[in-house]
Amino acid sequence: MFDVTTAARRNDFRIDRGAGLRESLEGLLLHDGVGLDARMRHAIAAVVHLAVDAPLGVPEDAEEFLGRLDASWLFAAWNDSDQELSLLNTLCGGEVPALSWCELMFTTSLAPWSGAPAAVHARRIFVNGEQARLAAVSGDCGMGRV
Repeated sequence: MFDVTTAARRNDFRIDRGAGLRESLEGLLLHDGVGLDARMRHAIAAVVHLAVDAPLGVPEDAEEFLGRLDASWLFAAWNDSDQELSLLNTLCGGEVPALSWCELMFTTSLAPWSGAPAAVHARRIFVNGEQARLAAVSGDCGMGRV
């Protein structure tokens, strides 16, 4: 799935290559969503954005994605963006930092031992870096098929 968004001028378009990846990764944790309040839903979306949309480009595999869920890596990657740094400060603050919670949830959700349909689908996202294939399988995860 590629999302086309408008750019600076009316007739300029850019392809958002991370759109399908963001959607699938968010869906991995939100697919059943039981017990998640609005704060955690927003935290998941923010963490996925910070890891996938980092200036270094889209992560090539699950291991790289998980490696990006480190506060020091994210602060270094986004050091030139005040908005993202503010977002990171919020995610890293509090008694139970949302970034740590998201790291734990994504680590267990993407674990190779998990046979849950959502986990199998999420691991496929990164296979051979072929994120273009997301459009073909994105509907399967929500339907309980892989």
